[in-house]
Amino acid sequence: MNKILLASAAVSLMFLVGCQNDQPEVKSTQVENGTKTKENGENEEAKSVFTRKDRQIAKEKAEKFIVLLTEFHGRSIFSDEDNARVRAELSQKADEQKLIHPETSFANLTEFDDNAKEDSRLILRKDRFQLGDEFKEIYYKYIDVHELRLPIKYIVKSDTSSEDVELESFVRFVKTTDGEILILDAPMLIGMNLEKKDEDAYYDEYNRKEIQQEVKEELNIQ
Repeated sequence: MNKILLASAAVSLMFLVGCQNDQPEVKSTQVENGTKTKENGENEEAKSVFTRKDRQIAKEKAEKFIVLLTEFHGRSIFSDEDNARVRAELSQKADEQKLIHPETSFANLTEFDDNAKEDSRLILRKDRFQLGDEFKEIYYKYIDVHELRLPIKYIVKSDTSSEDVELESFVRFVKTTDGEILILDAPMLIGMNLEKKDEDAYYDEYNRKEIQQEVKEELNIQ
């Protein structure tokens, strides 16, 4: 009888472990230095500010962002008024879900239309977007800011033919001083270019602190 109970317990334990292993894992990498290399060839190590939980939240927000885009599949952006109206609706819904940073905005949507001459419509099916699964955290030393990146592939219509073109980019996240994870930039969005700001601070040593303060205050980020 005891042997039967032990065997049952072992099977139950194996089943439980198997279920836990089925849970999707959010991958991450070490913090990379996004600044220019120091003159002596050395880079200072930076500590991560994005926790494992932050990465899970970032992945969820990236997925919700794609779902939001798909809701606008087939919408007309033929006229400038249509384009502006759709961008305004996208912004409102993204703000309601707290997906994107307040200083980030939607770009002109024509990159994602069907190139029709009479009535351009958005092509935003879910199968045209593919998120990666490995995060990369970038530290910009000269503005003292961290950024989290998640690869994304997406398909658009070619400007010169009827063929589809696959493009690669990143969904870029920042962490606010309140600990909130927000999308700073992604396909269809325009957000602050932290790499460019860091480069400006690198070359402008005299105004470096001012540039750093400007970035942190404008974005309210860590």
